[in-house]
Amino acid sequence: MTQIVLATLNARYTHSSFGLRYLLANMGRWQSQTTMLEFVINDITVDMLAAILELNPRIVGFGVYIWNVEPLTRLVADLKRERPEIVIILGGPEVSYEAEGQPLVALADYVISGEADCAFRDLCERLLTGQECHQKLLAAPVPTFDQLTLPYDLYSDADV
Repeated sequence: MTQIVLATLNARYTHSSFGLRYLLANMGRWQSQTTMLEFVINDITVDMLAAILELNPRIVGFGVYIWNVEPLTRLVADLKRERPEIVIILGGPEVSYEAEGQPLVALADYVISGEADCAFRDLCERLLTGQECHQKLLAAPVPTFDQLTLPYDLYSDADV
């Protein structure tokens, strides 16, 4: 069962997302209920939307980079239009600074700035266990190395 989807739009297929794998590796007890989806910026929005909706998640976390802001804005707008109850969490360099005023941020439920390796898991835990989070913009503390699970075993031959 997929409760959480981690997704991004890579510049090209050959650029697999290191950030998503770090988040997935650090999902703790939620890892088995988390699915990672990688798209590329030239994928058709309706196809990406269908792939996400097919999993019927409660939460979708998107990695936002300079190359995917525009197509992600369209995708998130369509996702919110089709399933407004899905919680959208954004993270990544393009929303970590100067997030306010960005159309993509306005569409999201939460934005995690900084290194979200543990903060994403903690926010998902709160939301999936019925705890409220009243703050939209969340600053993630820098985790110490001993708090992290490394993601290297999450790479497949197709990624390399």
